[in-house]
Amino acid sequence: MVDTIHIAKEFEGAARVGILQMDGVRVQESPEELKAMLNGLADEFARKYKDQPLGEIQTVKQIRAIFHRAGLDPTRYRPSSESLLRRAVKAKGLYFINSVVDLINYFSLKMLWPMGLYDADKLKPPITWRIGKEGETYTGIGRDPLNLAHFPLLVDEEGPFGSPISDSMRSRVTGECTRILWVTFAPADVRIPHEEFADTMIRFSGGVVKVATQL
Repeated sequence: MVDTIHIAKEFEGAARVGILQMDGVRVQESPEELKAMLNGLADEFARKYKDQPLGEIQTVKQIRAIFHRAGLDPTRYRPSSESLLRRAVKAKGLYFINSVVDLINYFSLKMLWPMGLYDADKLKPPITWRIGKEGETYTGIGRDPLNLAHFPLLVDEEGPFGSPISDSMRSRVTGECTRILWVTFAPADVRIPHEEFADTMIRFSGGVVKVATQL
């Protein structure tokens, strides 16, 4: 069970980090209701932000500041939430993966916060959030191998597995997953609505909350 994440000194005060672990989830194809929620939100944001420089949105600026802490240019490697927003504004359409991944993408776009989703059974705590080192790599989901130097990284005993940019293939959630770890990177001065997150996950994919905390 992951009930805490060690935050390296360089990231102290940089973000509110949310930890939500749920067991007994059922990963399945997203129902039409969930797809409609995600598409509707994408359409809403496309209208809302079509004439606005996305880098000037307050929440986007706050998330980019986390990347600056790590020495990474957030316009070269964008936060996953900003990537979703840009895709929505450009009316490129959002991908549907499964009921769990799609829900995380819904909330990531809604809040404009990057969120990581992991198969808890594929992780080996303790987990640390730190800056990536030279020579560290992993294959990102839907990406080529990434050079992780200066990435904001989640790391377990086996090495890096997640980032607010792109998570690793090693820890991805597939149809066999029943235990998830949902990590949220939010501005430091906010409260993460874990109850809403969990209730909506239960609605579409079942499960029970084992850990819900924010650091």
